[in-house]
Amino acid sequence: MTIKTTSSRKLYFRRRQLFISELSFKFSSPSMVFGKDLVKNATLLANLVDHIEIVLFHTPELHNIPGAGSIEYLKKIGEANNTSYSVHLPASLEIASRDRKKRKESIQLAVDIIKRMNTLNPLHHIIHIPFTIPTLTPESGVYFYRHQGKQFNDWTPRALNSLKELKAKIGQGTKILVENINYSPLFLEPFLSTELCGLCLDLGHLLLGHENVMDTLRYYLNITEEVHVHGVLDDQEHLSLSVLPAEKVSKWVRFLWQSGYKGIVNLEVFTPADLEESINIMSEIISVFSKKN
Repeated sequence: MTIKTTSSRKLYFRRRQLFISELSFKFSSPSMVFGKDLVKNATLLANLVDHIEIVLFHTPELHNIPGAGSIEYLKKIGEANNTSYSVHLPASLEIASRDRKKRKESIQLAVDIIKRMNTLNPLHHIIHIPFTIPTLTPESGVYFYRHQGKQFNDWTPRALNSLKELKAKIGQGTKILVENINYSPLFLEPFLSTELCGLCLDLGHLLLGHENVMDTLRYYLNITEEVHVHGVLDDQEHLSLSVLPAEKVSKWVRFLWQSGYKGIVNLEVFTPADLEESINIMSEIISVFSKKN
């Protein structure tokens, strides 16, 4: 791989910096590409992208919420490389659970993490609000569409109340984005119509639900602050963009480019090979558009 050798790495980095300079949006990657160490990831990724999504987990099997020392290192890396951050809160949080105790515990954990990560001055924090028991990988066939909305009438007020409580505890200056997961973004609209949160639109999740990605992107772009892009093959997600039809990816990127989108576009993949391949694809698309314009 290009990023493994010193001589080619310099060329690789320079080529990426030229690519990034062409963009209206911030170009991003998650913090779990080069293993689990957040500091190692940030050190390497700061040369490849101009924004890093700090992905946090809180389960019995995986717990990576950093201590003060690691957060200080991350801050220095960001300042030295002009790299901004966002924080993806643990997917295990259930702020809309029917279980009141679980809701309270999830809200408090979110508050504790947000206050701890404030040292990084993240642009925002991303949260999932699941209908069902959260999983780290998608469940085949478990996707909820617009016509199924009545099944979740009680979910909406619980989620809304939890977002209000969370916002009251973290303050108005801290921004929260809600992300579409295994359901249509329609279910998030009651929250997006308030000042409690913005939208993180995950295009891969839309693909898993066989949604019309382009129509959804057009409809929600003006309230979308972060876009997640990754390859999807059958029930697998977070793959290289190479598994998707080239014309489909090109259409999405062209739309973001021509719209002058100024948010974050996050290549949400988790291996060096998938990241490099996806960056190459994005770079070629942008290069073609630049020459035409």
